Amino acid sequence: MNKLRTTFLIIWCILSVLTTFSQKDVMTPTCWLRADSIRQGDTVWRDISSHGYHATPRSGIMPHCHSLMNFNKCFEFSNGEYFSLPVGTNDSRQADVIVVYETYDSTAENALWQLQIDSARRVGQTTQRILNDNGQIIYDSINRMKPVINYLAQSWRTPETTSPMLTLCMADSLPLNGKIAEALYFDHRISDTAVIQWISYLAVKYGITLAQTDYLDSRKNVIWDYTDYPDYCGTIAGLGRDDSTGLYQKQTYFVDGQIIMGIGSLANTNEENTSIIANGDFLIMGMQIFDNEENAGDTIPLLLEGVAEGWGSDGTAPWPISTLYTQDGYTYEVIGRSMMQATGDVMTYNTFLWLDTNAVRDTVVPVLLIDRSGSGDFLAWEIDIVWPIINDSLGYFVYDNIHWDTDMNGRDAFCFAVRMPEENAAPRMATADTFPLLLEGVAEGRGSDADVTAKPYLNEEKRSLQQEPEGQHTSTYHLFPNPNHGKFTVEIAYPMEQDVTVTVYASDGKKVMVMSGKGQSNYRFEGQMETSGHYLIDIVSDMERKTLKMVVN
Repeated sequence: MNKLRTTFLIIWCILSVLTTFSQKDVMTPTCWLRADSIRQGDTVWRDISSHGYHATPRSGIMPHCHSLMNFNKCFEFSNGEYFSLPVGTNDSRQADVIVVYETYDSTAENALWQLQIDSARRVGQTTQRILNDNGQIIYDSINRMKPVINYLAQSWRTPETTSPMLTLCMADSLPLNGKIAEALYFDHRISDTAVIQWISYLAVKYGITLAQTDYLDSRKNVIWDYTDYPDYCGTIAGLGRDDSTGLYQKQTYFVDGQIIMGIGSLANTNEENTSIIANGDFLIMGMQIFDNEENAGDTIPLLLEGVAEGWGSDGTAPWPISTLYTQDGYTYEVIGRSMMQATGDVMTYNTFLWLDTNAVRDTVVPVLLIDRSGSGDFLAWEIDIVWPIINDSLGYFVYDNIHWDTDMNGRDAFCFAVRMPEENAAPRMATADTFPLLLEGVAEGRGSDADVTAKPYLNEEKRSLQQEPEGQHTSTYHLFPNPNHGKFTVEIAYPMEQDVTVTVYASDGKKVMVMSGKGQSNYRFEGQMETSGHYLIDIVSDMERKTLKMVVN
């Protein structure tokens, strides 16, 4: 019996180790070069894969790494500089290479990489051609004028006589005039899943949109679900941390730089942002795709200048507009519907959105609407409203102290809404008590300290504000004063008796206070904060969940 038990334990341990290994990390490259790993005093571009295939600069002098790609360091070349390194014998006669780059010219062919197998044979790629031991394949005639992830699997027929020499930023005697941020070399074919894992990591890090695919982390978890959000793939960007790939993206550009999203406070570089993200936590956002031809009357020229003319080659506009009429004689537009997918415990992160004011008409001040249900219907009783700091010194509208996925359903929809300066706008099906809750009351300072009772909703098809059907009861939440100097009160009223728990979180996610009550329909909680800052008050009852934001001065 003891012998059988020992055998069982050995088998169980082996299976546990194998399972852990198979689920833990994405496959490590044979050579992995990252510009953000460069440190002062380096004489080579260090291989961080631990295999020791360091890349040597052509000039013998390590070039400076001062340029940025989505807030991450990268090399910038315009003088024919390149890197080379021997990558060891390749018995499989196969190679998979992934490169992240950007060029400055839409027509001139640029080098990406080349693997010299022997004196006569090579494989490699430029921005327009694939090089192989049979010759070449032309695959494009233009260069993309934005950061690009390029993946290519190559093979050759006969074994090499010497160790192949890998060259980056030089191929077929052509240079790279542009930027290079990262390169991964595998001396064998990797699986389709591994390819998606690696390009997902690079896409989040460098703000590059992947088309028609899920985003996967190193453990194969889906952090952006294309199946669930096929209409929100016009542009995709995100934040997150994955220790297996070294991803630690704290701020990112979105919609070709017209929006910046980040955690904490915006810094000059991602590395200088001192905010903390837990391993495995992600916030990935995608903007809804609208076809220009089908929505010719609703596209961006009304609000943003030049975007509709310059947006991509796929005939889509990233800033679709729908119209909302109210009884006050003004027209309100809903702009740029987007979806945020949350992975992990992200509700405690204090995030920001910056909207470029140069893209918005001078007379327009957009408000940020967050649909907590994630449905994209923007029912007014399910939305939070955030007003910006108008026209900061860098030329942005700043939306600060945003907390995503506060109801922990894994997603939020969001958009911007603006009042257009139209005279004689026709009123449509709105009543006096609906509009102030949605916009006017917030403009006057009514935020989390306002009693919320009315329940209008925004319907894009009807393009109107309507009231909720009668007979549906509501809860009210009252936080005051807000902002405060540490002492605050939370009043809650439910339509029926129920238990409630009130938890206060600091901006770093630390739980600082818990208050609870049982068997009542009306509650009053008083608290005292000793430290100034931004706090999240999470209220959970048997019936619903509500999150309030509080500022302590």
